Amino acid sequence: MTTFDLCWCRTREGDDPDRLQPHMRDLGMETDAEDLGWTGPPVTAALALAERATGVHLTKARYTATALEGPTEHLPPYV
Repeated sequence: MTTFDLCWCRTREGDDPDRLQPHMRDLGMETDAEDLGWTGPPVTAALALAERATGVHLTKARYTATALEGPTEHLPPYV
């Protein structure tokens, strides 16, 4: 659907690269050459974007909990 580098989100790729653009603009993320830059912390904006895209509310308890860990050799490679 959409992929972009958090530090250079003006350049988006995928089948629908502009799908999240309205949310990105609303969150102060750079979306095109006319943008003057971030208006806030990029990681905070990225987490807010993830919340909007997935509908999963990211409470402090969700991201401070112990992470699930395990081997990844059995997973297919990301292409």
